[in-house]
Amino acid sequence: SSSGQNSSSSATKTSPTEKRYELLRRMDDVLRVTFINEYLNFVRSIFTRLDRACVYLSEKEQDDIVGGGRDEPPPGKVVERSSISQNSRTWGLLEVGLACLRKHLTRAPTNNNNLMSDLTPPSNTLSVITALVLTTAYAILSEYDNNGSSLGGNSTIGGDIRPLVRNCVRTCVDLGALTPLLQELIVGATIRFQKEGQWWGNALSESRRTAPEFLHHVESRLKQSSALTSCYIPSNSLATAALRQLSQSRCLTSAAPADYDVSSLSSPTADDVITWSPINNTTRRIFPAIIESQLLAPHLVPSGILHPQHLYPMLDDGDGSSSTNAGWKVNTGSKTFLNAMRLYGLCWRMTQASAPSSSTNPSSSPRKRNAAPSSTAPQPTALQALRVAFGEYGRLRGSEITRQGVSDNTTSNVKDLKEMERKVIPDLLSFKAHLESLHTVAFRSDESLGTMVRSILEDVMNESTLQNHGDGGSRTAELLAKHVDVRFRDAKAGSSSSASLPVIKGALAGDANEAFQNEVLALFRHNQSKDVFEAFFKRDLAKRLLTGRSVSYDMERSFLSKLKAECGTAYTSKMEGMFKDMDMSRDIMSSYAAYKPGATNAALTSPKAVDMEVQVLTTGYWPVYPKYPNIILPPELLLQRGRFEYYYNEKYQGRRIAWQYSLGNCIVKASFPKEKAPKELNVNVCQTLVLLCFQYEDGPDGRGLKLADIMKKTGIDDRSELERVLQSLSLGRDGTRVLKKIDYVSADVPVANASDSPKKKQKIRRNIGEHDRFLFNSSFTNNQRRIRITNITMKETVKERAKTHEAVSNDRLYLIDAAVVRIMKARKALDHRALMGEVMAQLKFPASSSDIKKRIETLIEREYMERIEGDRSKYKYLA
Repeated sequence: SSSGQNSSSSATKTSPTEKRYELLRRMDDVLRVTFINEYLNFVRSIFTRLDRACVYLSEKEQDDIVGGGRDEPPPGKVVERSSISQNSRTWGLLEVGLACLRKHLTRAPTNNNNLMSDLTPPSNTLSVITALVLTTAYAILSEYDNNGSSLGGNSTIGGDIRPLVRNCVRTCVDLGALTPLLQELIVGATIRFQKEGQWWGNALSESRRTAPEFLHHVESRLKQSSALTSCYIPSNSLATAALRQLSQSRCLTSAAPADYDVSSLSSPTADDVITWSPINNTTRRIFPAIIESQLLAPHLVPSGILHPQHLYPMLDDGDGSSSTNAGWKVNTGSKTFLNAMRLYGLCWRMTQASAPSSSTNPSSSPRKRNAAPSSTAPQPTALQALRVAFGEYGRLRGSEITRQGVSDNTTSNVKDLKEMERKVIPDLLSFKAHLESLHTVAFRSDESLGTMVRSILEDVMNESTLQNHGDGGSRTAELLAKHVDVRFRDAKAGSSSSASLPVIKGALAGDANEAFQNEVLALFRHNQSKDVFEAFFKRDLAKRLLTGRSVSYDMERSFLSKLKAECGTAYTSKMEGMFKDMDMSRDIMSSYAAYKPGATNAALTSPKAVDMEVQVLTTGYWPVYPKYPNIILPPELLLQRGRFEYYYNEKYQGRRIAWQYSLGNCIVKASFPKEKAPKELNVNVCQTLVLLCFQYEDGPDGRGLKLADIMKKTGIDDRSELERVLQSLSLGRDGTRVLKKIDYVSADVPVANASDSPKKKQKIRRNIGEHDRFLFNSSFTNNQRRIRITNITMKETVKERAKTHEAVSNDRLYLIDAAVVRIMKARKALDHRALMGEVMAQLKFPASSSDIKKRIETLIEREYMERIEGDRSKYKYLA
C-alpha cells in the first residue's frame, strides 16, 4: 500500500508509462524483500527431492483426505508413498510448502509489513497475491499503450521489462493464482477494447477516421495480441483448466477496489457483467477473442464499416487512393484491393471464430449479458453481412450503368443520350471484370461471394436492381446486340470499347476476337430476354451480310456456333439459314456469269447493260423489308433484271422472285465541274433513282425539282422514305452533299444570290417542305475517288426499334399460348395457381402474371379450355 501511495504522489512528475513500470519494479522488490522468491526456491529445492519418497496424508483414510474440495491440506502425518492406496487423495511435500506459503500471502500485509505474521490485517489493504495479480495484469495490458515496444526490446524505460513480467507470471502460476490472473486480463482487456471500440465508432461517424484506418488498426491489434499471449501467458493444461473454470462462472469481475490506481482502466461499471465462452478455452485466443468481440464485431454491421459511406469506396478503388465512385472503371490489372482483402480477412476470422457456437454458445466471447432474452433466430455471421452489403453495392453500381442513356429531365439532348447508351455494355464488361477480380483477389475465391457475383450480374442484366423492378432485360439485351454489331462491323471500334478488359488488352490480335465473344456470352448467359437479343442480332446480321460490312465471316460463324451451343438449334436456325443463302447466292452468280442467252434474246444483250450481282434470299430467314411496287427503274437496270429472271426461271421452275429494291446498292459514276476525274458514289437503289433525276437538267425551268416532281420521276410512294433519301444527299456530312437544297422562303431569289451576305451564312432547314427545291451541286468537291453516302434508313429509327420490340412481344404471346395448351393437354384439369407456376417454369423469358392471365382468358374464348362449374379457380382442357 505504501508503494501505491508513493506512486500516486509522484504521478504529476512522471509519465504514465514510467509510472506503470515503476509500480511493476516495486512489486518485484516487495517479492524479493519478503523472501517470497527465495522461499519458493527453498521449498522447490528441499521438498522436490523428499517428495519422491514421502507424501502428506490426512488423519482419516481415503474420503476424509482433503474432502470437500478444500484448497489446503488438513493437518496429518508423513508416511511412505508405497503404503498409500492408489485411490487415496495425496499431497506432495512441494504442494504442501506452496499451500502454506499461499495461505500467508492471501492475507493482506499488516502495518509492520510482516507477511508471515498471523495478526489480523487491516481492511483497506490488499493481499500480496491480489496485488501481484493486479500489477501483472496491468503490466501486460499496458503493452497496448506503447504498441508493444517492450516486446521488441526497444523500451526506453529502463531497458527490456519482459523478464520482469515473466517472473511475475511465473510466480502467479507457482502460487496457484493463474485463474485470478486470467480473470483480471479478461476483464481489463474487455473494458479497454470496449472503450476503444466506442472511440472508433465516434471517430468513424464524425469522419475523423476512415474505414481503412480502422481495419489497419484492428489488424495491428490482433498481431500485437498474438505476440503478447505467446510472450507472457503460458499455454498448457493448467491454463486450459483455468479458462474452463472461468467459462463456468456466471460473472467475471475484477478483484481491485474502486479507488485502486493500477486497475483504473479495467474496473467494470455496475452494469457490466462479463462472461467467458467455453469455445475459447485456449490462452492463444484470450486477447484475439476480446478484440474481435469488443473492437471489431460492433462495427461489422450495416451501420458501421459495412455502410455504403465506408464500404463502397473500398470496393470501388482497390488501394483507397481515389475518392470518386468511378474507381472500378480503372484498369483492374493495376488494383491491389488491399482494403477489401483486409476486410474479407477480418470477416472470415470472425466467422471462423464463431463457427463452433452453434453447438455450444451462440454468442462470441467474452460478451456482456443482455437483460432481454436473446432471439431464437441465429445471428448472421460477419461473412453473411459482408455478402449482403456486397450484393447491394453491386446492384447499385450496376443500376447506375444500365440507366445511362435513359431520358430524364436533366438530359434532353438525343445525341448525348445515344452516346451514353453506347457506353452501357462496355461499362458492364468492365464492371464484370471488376467484380470477378474482387472475388478472386480480395475475397480469395470465396464460394458464397462467387454466388453473389453471379446474382448481381443476373439482376443487373435483367434490370432488376434497387431502383426498379426490372423489364426482364429487354433494353440490355438490345444494347448487347448493338455492341456486338459495332464490333463485327468495325474491329477497331470494338477493340477500343473493350480496351479496359485485361483479357482483351493482354491478348494477341488473333485471340482478341475469341476473348471478346467469351466476354459477351458471359453477359448473355445472365440475360433472360434472349428473344430480344435474337431479334436485334438477326436484324443487324442481315444488314451486315447484305451490305458486305462484316469484318469476318469466320468470326460471325464462330459467334453463331457459340450461341447455338448456349441456346440450342432452334435459336440460331434462321441465322444459319442466312449464311446458307449467302453461300447459295455465290454459287448462283457463278453459274449466272457463265450463262449465255439464246440468239432470240438479243434485247437482253444490249451494250447499255451494266454488271449486276443478285443475292437470292429465302423469305422465312430474313427480316421483312419495305417494298416499292411502283418504283421506276432505269433501262439499264431493267435489262439486267429481265436477263436474270429469264435465267432463274429456266433453272428453278416453280419458284417466284420478289425483288427487294430497298436492300440494293449501286455504284454511280458522276462528273462534277470542279473535279478533274469522275467520282464513284456508293449509294442504294432509291438514292440512285433520285440522282438520275438530275442527270441532264435541274428541272424543266432549271430552278430545281420539288418533292412531288422527284416522287413522280422515281415512283417511290413512301414520302418519309423519300425525304430521308433527299436529306442524305443534300444535308449529310461534308463531302457527301451532291445535291443542294433551297428552302421555299428563298425560292424566288436566284441561286447565285441565295447566300450573298458575307456576314452571316444562311441556315438551311433540316426538314423538307412541299415547295422546297433541289439542285445539282456544281461546287461539290471531295478528295476521295469512291464516296459512300449512307442513307438514313441504314441507321436505326425509333419506329423500327419499337416495331422490333412489338414483334418480340407478339411472339411471346404465342409462346405463352403454346405453353398453356401443352400443360392443359397433359393434365386435362388443373387449378389456377398450379397452372401459373408450371407456365412460368416452362417459359424461357420473363412474363408477368397479368400477361399469362390474359392469354388464359383468350384461350377460354377460343374454346381451348374452360372453367369447371362449381370451382371457378380450376380449368379443364377441351379436346
